[in-house]
Amino acid sequence: MTRFRLRVSLIGSEPEIWRVFDIHQHVSLRMLHIALQTIMGWRESHLHTFTDIDPFSRPSGPVRRWASPDFDDQIEGTLSEDDFAVGDVLGNVDSLKLDSLWYEYDFGDGWVHRIDVVERMPDEALLAPVVLLDGAGRGPFEDSGGPGGYAEKLAIAADPQHPEHEEITAWIRATVGPWAPTSPDAFDLVGIQGELNLLFNPEESGISPSDMSGLVKSDRHRRPGDIDEASPIASLASALPLPIRAELRQHLHATGILEPTEIDAEAAARIVRPFAWLMDAIGQDGLALTAAGWMPPATVLAGMTALGWADDWIGKGNREDLTPPIANLRETAQRMGLVRMQKGRLLLSAAAKKALTDPQLQLRLVATGLYRKLSDAETDAATLLLLAIADGTPRNDRWRAVAFGLEICGWRSASGRMFTPLDIDHATFHAWQVLDLLGGSSRRSRPRADDPDLVLFAREALR
Repeated sequence: MTRFRLRVSLIGSEPEIWRVFDIHQHVSLRMLHIALQTIMGWRESHLHTFTDIDPFSRPSGPVRRWASPDFDDQIEGTLSEDDFAVGDVLGNVDSLKLDSLWYEYDFGDGWVHRIDVVERMPDEALLAPVVLLDGAGRGPFEDSGGPGGYAEKLAIAADPQHPEHEEITAWIRATVGPWAPTSPDAFDLVGIQGELNLLFNPEESGISPSDMSGLVKSDRHRRPGDIDEASPIASLASALPLPIRAELRQHLHATGILEPTEIDAEAAARIVRPFAWLMDAIGQDGLALTAAGWMPPATVLAGMTALGWADDWIGKGNREDLTPPIANLRETAQRMGLVRMQKGRLLLSAAAKKALTDPQLQLRLVATGLYRKLSDAETDAATLLLLAIADGTPRNDRWRAVAFGLEICGWRSASGRMFTPLDIDHATFHAWQVLDLLGGSSRRSRPRADDPDLVLFAREALR
């Protein structure tokens, strides 16, 4: 058995974008294509082909060409990449042996990669089929116009005085999205190898074989606090196209968002303070409402005072129908399933009763309750919003992160056009009803995006 050490370089890139990786001889050219897409950061959204000479050169003899058999409009004589392995083309079969192979991706932009054999060596049984060893530079943005167009866009993005700077930076942001880096120097060897392991060595990747997201660890690797298949972030990732899913996975691992959260009782109590007050006010026996169905004036005033909302409130703050902070708190808690109305009384759910003296359990109830009674689109929007908070996306850019994720998941705005900030406000309305109450903000002073407690809660709610 043979392993090949290959060096792939993107022709025309300056500085050079390159990778060095080992690959087993039995890997098909089809899977070599997948490996190249992964290690170069492409999204597999265009056609491709392998050739034994530079596709832009003038051949002096016959050209061997390999491509996907799924593409009908092929040049006559094109071979199926499914029928040939790396060893067939780069091995020791005299009729096919090559020391270099050419890979073209996106015939419009014309991204040409030269693949050189650095070394042929005996295989080692314990090694994964594809192992990335080194490299430099992120792959160019999709549809950026080939090497010249990519270089021009980078130059414009780096020059705030250029007349097209805002247009190009907006295009890059919309094209790349919130999870892939835009720096031309970005290269995450560990993250890319994790993706290669999922593709080529899934049984040893440490990921559960029944998980579609690629985020849930197998039973023997799972630690306390690791996410499971029911986690909102795993559900979202499962709905993404494979290349975007890979970008999200690398982003999550690079930012550490998936690491188990450690929220002590004091922090938990601080975060869920309004909900804890309401649960305490209702208590094990429930709270009798007025004949009109409102909370008693004394209880409303006690809540406004205890939560610090009375200080900047105009009015007595003792009538729920005239005191939106308390009314919103009750409405939100009911949607979340923490409380319910029955025969003129507010009652706690069974889970809320058990959590009355446990702030950490209360936090978990709020984190899971945030998604209750949301539509599928609202659930995705809430998850994307929490992700943007957890990873530190600037406040003014969060709506774009949510919009990108919704569009990639196949959702469309009511107008059928690109999502606007107002569309995203509507999609995340119920999620913000919960987030605005964390710590006791009462919707009059929305919590800052970089509030450590908000970030902690977002990480917990993603789980």
